[in-house]
Amino acid sequence: MPLSILSKLALCFAFCMLMACDFNSEQQTNFNPSESVFVKGDTHHYYHTENIYQFFSPDQALENMISAHRGSRYYDGWPENCLESFEFILENLPAVLEMDLRLSSDSVVFLLHDETLDRTTTGSGYANQKSFGKISRLQLLDHRGDTTDFNPPLLSEVLEWSEGKAILKLDIKRNVPFELVIDEIRTADAVQRVMVIVYSLNAARVFHRLAPDIVMSIPIRNHEELEAVRDSGIPPEVIVAFTGTRDTDQKLFEELNNMGIIAIQGTLGNLDRKAKSKGFDAIAKYFRNGAHMIATDYPIELYSFINN
Repeated sequence: MPLSILSKLALCFAFCMLMACDFNSEQQTNFNPSESVFVKGDTHHYYHTENIYQFFSPDQALENMISAHRGSRYYDGWPENCLESFEFILENLPAVLEMDLRLSSDSVVFLLHDETLDRTTTGSGYANQKSFGKISRLQLLDHRGDTTDFNPPLLSEVLEWSEGKAILKLDIKRNVPFELVIDEIRTADAVQRVMVIVYSLNAARVFHRLAPDIVMSIPIRNHEELEAVRDSGIPPEVIVAFTGTRDTDQKLFEELNNMGIIAIQGTLGNLDRKAKSKGFDAIAKYFRNGAHMIATDYPIELYSFINN
């Protein structure tokens, strides 16, 4: 009789353990990072979506999104337009990563802001006069001019790295053909994790004809530009409005949202300097005014402020 009781207890214990294992297994199987909410201090969650058009629609877009200008602009030891710096930023906050695209002499698309190599690398001269083989061996400099161990990355490397962890904002510099960038985006199957910056409505029309499914950041800084975009025939689903780097009228945010277009308020330059000296509510106010995203050189400080 005692043996029977012990056997039953053992069976009961085994059953409970099995159920616990099944429960934990089911939790892990069903967990989807893209559906969870970013928690401050959680370094394993990123902006990620399988449908970028919904991600950037006013009724479904996240609130208080931050775009890190050039990735890391003013953080010691972390150069701009650098893959390792992108990792550093994402360890501190979820961010859309903005980066600049240049073309080498052998038609390779890589990340660099300036026309020349002097300010941000250990090299010198015009980037488009150097092969990428030479450029890739250069070391990147941080904002103080200090040499780091990092090298200029290829666009293709960054596109591959970004899968599942980042949305990229690609600033295509002069003399970089749209077609080359589009080919790289498609080769990496990255349409659902990029937006491309264009600087005029004419450029937007050209790019949209080449790649009607890729989201564009288009300058819409006033009501006249808004009306011109409305009349262009480009669908709102592929438009994100960049409202400039000056103080934006709240009514413009409202009109954009009513059109089905979210707005990025740029704070680069004077607005960022004001935030650094007087406090980050000076730019966080644009979230309250209707912007869904702020593009800043101080993403970590802004994120810390709005989550404080």
